Amino acid sequence: MKLPQRKSPRLRDYDYSSARTYFVTICTNGKTKLFGTVETLNTYGCIAETELLALEQNFQGVRVDRYVVMPNHIHALIRIEGDNQNQSLSSVVGSYKSAVSRKIHTISPNVSVWQKSYYDHVIRTEESYLNIWKYIDENPIRWENDEYYL
Repeated sequence: MKLPQRKSPRLRDYDYSSARTYFVTICTNGKTKLFGTVETLNTYGCIAETELLALEQNFQGVRVDRYVVMPNHIHALIRIEGDNQNQSLSSVVGSYKSAVSRKIHTISPNVSVWQKSYYDHVIRTEESYLNIWKYIDENPIRWENDEYYL
């Protein structure tokens, strides 16, 4: 039996190296609560946070405006500034996921950290940006009602 072709979550014909702000959600494999609790990040959660903040040093013209590390996912507003034809949102997220996995694997080699792909939303208006900023800030408060709470 042939499985159906997976549809790409990316916008067709959109240049993800464009100077924009992107709302990104990355989930752990199987949505496993790998990063601790909402109140306290464990060692893996601290790695996820540290590597997210390191993106600004690792990629010229990339800023993390706001983020939250939840037990089984992260949300971030990632801003790509200027003309970055050599780095796209995909390369930034891929580098992040690899760095987190590499560091966690030094502690627990058999842990499968991330699910494939990630969710993104291209921020087009100031209102959308502010609404997502608020969503990120309030995500821990709403954890028990969150779609990722399992």
